[in-house]
Amino acid sequence: MTSQTSDQKRQRAAALPHASAPAATQGLLEVLWDSPFDRLCYLISAANLALKHRARYAALLEELTAGTGCTEEELIAHGMKVRALLFFAEENLARQGLLASLVGRQKYIYRLAPVKPAF
Repeated sequence: MTSQTSDQKRQRAAALPHASAPAATQGLLEVLWDSPFDRLCYLISAANLALKHRARYAALLEELTAGTGCTEEELIAHGMKVRALLFFAEENLARQGLLASLVGRQKYIYRLAPVKPAF
């Protein structure tokens, strides 16, 4: 893939409008998403989504591929990168003791800056 194609995909991903997809949380984090692309890739990379919820997976995939020009593999890889960043953010916050005071279904509000795509 040429760098020009990658640049175009990144620009299209950054320009995605905020979608009406459900809010996504990661463990004890209530994530405030700065990037709709990151949020949608996070959703599409959920374990077994393609098997258990085929229609939802197909709709998300269609929206993302049409809006960005990315392949399914690129979208899932980016979603896994976002998941990894959130996992480590939660680990770091726990080590700092910032999650110890949460009770019940309470979540820690965490703002996720746009994640740079690997494509």
